[in-house]
Amino acid sequence: MDQPKFIEVEDRSIRHRVLGNRGEPVVMVHGFGGSLETWAANQAALASAGYTVAALDLPGHGESSLAVGSGSLDGLAAAVRDYAGTVGMQRAHFIGHSMGAAVCLALTDRDPARVRSLTLVGPAGLGQKIDADAIRGLVGARSPEDFLPLLQRLFANPDAVPAAMLERMVRFKQRDGAVEALTKIAMSRYTGTPSGRQLRDVVGTVPTLMIWGAEDRMIPPPAPDEQTRDGVQLHVLPGAGHMVQLEAADEVNRLIANFLPG
Repeated sequence: MDQPKFIEVEDRSIRHRVLGNRGEPVVMVHGFGGSLETWAANQAALASAGYTVAALDLPGHGESSLAVGSGSLDGLAAAVRDYAGTVGMQRAHFIGHSMGAAVCLALTDRDPARVRSLTLVGPAGLGQKIDADAIRGLVGARSPEDFLPLLQRLFANPDAVPAAMLERMVRFKQRDGAVEALTKIAMSRYTGTPSGRQLRDVVGTVPTLMIWGAEDRMIPPPAPDEQTRDGVQLHVLPGAGHMVQLEAADEVNRLIANFLPG
């Protein structure tokens, strides 16, 4: 797989990877404390299915710039919009995990003409109670011993935490300014948009696929009827937790490929 590269977006250095060069554009957005490796089991599969697929480290995450301004959800949405435009994806399908799903919803509310569809994986901001202790723990953790039990909460199988994920989190926290950036982002609200709408009201305004792990302890899945509306597909996958895109990668990839236009 191609190694990530760096690109300048509005005076910030953004780490990213683009795979494929012939199909419809797809942008993948990770969650709080994550990186583009969140999509390690998905990006290449979607590129092989015929899409041009970009994944980035959000500002304040991974190896991207730690400049996050106020850390607001709208600010992150603007950063994703600017990134997509910089790589030539003025209109794309957006796939977001957890907080990244909330970012994609905020972008859809802010600039709907840029969003062809949404795939929301274990999304934050729709009303389910978030494990706030885990968020605080991720902000404060420094050592592998700190991080491991927190990362285990994200998986249905605690032994499934990739060693590389643990190493990346520890390395990220060694960057000057990383804690401050995450703290700002953690203090933001993930429910409302600048237009005054709730994020849950944006669901279905463009074709929307929602995927949850049945054993998600970070953001438990909704009851099926809670998200029943036109333009929305909801799938809850057994035996998977918050990192459903890793734990049930083949099924997640199949659902996304079937949802996106061929």
